[in-house]
Amino acid sequence: MNCVECHNEIPDIFVICSHCGHATTLDQDQIISEYFHSGYEYGEILQLLHSRHNYAISMRTLKRRLHKIGLRRKCGWKKDITVLFQAEKRIEELLDGPSSFGGYRSVWHTLQMEGLRVPRLYVADVLRNIDPKGCEARRAHRLRRREYHNPGPNYAWHTDGYDKLKPFGFSIHGAIDGFSRKVLWLNVTRSNKCPHVVANMYIKAVTHFQGCPIEVVSDLGTENGLLAAAQCFFRDNINSHRYVPSPRNQRIESWWSIFSRFRACWWRNFFSDLEFRGIVDFSQTLSKECLWYCFSCLIQNDLDFFKDHWNTHRIRKSRHNVIAGRPDLLYSMPERYGGISGLLKNVAPHNISLVLAEISQPTETEDYQEYFDYATSELGQGVPSCCTEALDLYKMLMNVARDR
Repeated sequence: MNCVECHNEIPDIFVICSHCGHATTLDQDQIISEYFHSGYEYGEILQLLHSRHNYAISMRTLKRRLHKIGLRRKCGWKKDITVLFQAEKRIEELLDGPSSFGGYRSVWHTLQMEGLRVPRLYVADVLRNIDPKGCEARRAHRLRRREYHNPGPNYAWHTDGYDKLKPFGFSIHGAIDGFSRKVLWLNVTRSNKCPHVVANMYIKAVTHFQGCPIEVVSDLGTENGLLAAAQCFFRDNINSHRYVPSPRNQRIESWWSIFSRFRACWWRNFFSDLEFRGIVDFSQTLSKECLWYCFSCLIQNDLDFFKDHWNTHRIRKSRHNVIAGRPDLLYSMPERYGGISGLLKNVAPHNISLVLAEISQPTETEDYQEYFDYATSELGQGVPSCCTEALDLYKMLMNVARDR
């Protein structure tokens, strides 16, 4: 129901409009009609009249008033071509918006609320004729997914940081090619929020692949500022970098879920178990620095292995818009899979040198790491090759540090 003064909707049939304060005079027949078109049952209408409007009437009186207004639950619809035309036109309008995800019952209820009384089966027939694919998707209980379109490798690189291991002192940053889903880099770092660190990863990738993509897609984090500037400089195009919200950066975000399930979850459980057993105290800087010294190289080796494992595995066919194949082959031979090649732009070495000169890496004190290097050499220990060796080295270094 709308206010007669400002025409805004009045929720719950308030007598006073909350928008303009205009006093709206309602008679009982109007209120009953509003509740009837909203789909309430007769008993519910009686309860609402009594609780909200202090109207106490009987069931017989309610039915008599509905009959007087011309409203009936059963046999209350008369075949009217004009009403059918209006209902069909309104259904087409609803299918162009969020209501398209609802079924025929939802659409029928919307029509009822708007005063278009047509049979529910008629609404179902119209939906089957207008939107057959949507009906099949709802029958199969499937969502209509937004499809991702990418013409070929190096059209778009998607970058993002992974923070699930950050509470333990290990931040991860990665990038993936939008077409082939080839992981371009996957590195562990102390912080993936530092613009210089992220930009250096991008520069290394440009140097390795001997060029830059048409566009780089990243979220709105401040760590992506230098990367965006370098990409726009290489392409000589201010639109060659695109900021999107994290949920819109779907290629890398969906890959993080795979990485978390098959790799990062194990590390999270491992470090959480160390904390639970009292071996590691993440509230102490010394403990976290020692953990970084012992496990950072091990984690980076594991990331390199998983990157190579992913790039060489076969992506299966899917009912969604997914190109099947191995990421390495999809990246290097896109023509075999319907893609376009030659999208990578060569970057001159002197341009890379100019960008590297502008990216001034802030110097970090490595007092803890130098101390651990000295202690490791004195203990005659080497670089750990597995988690057991890394944990043993951590315990030895912490014992030496506590004794001193």
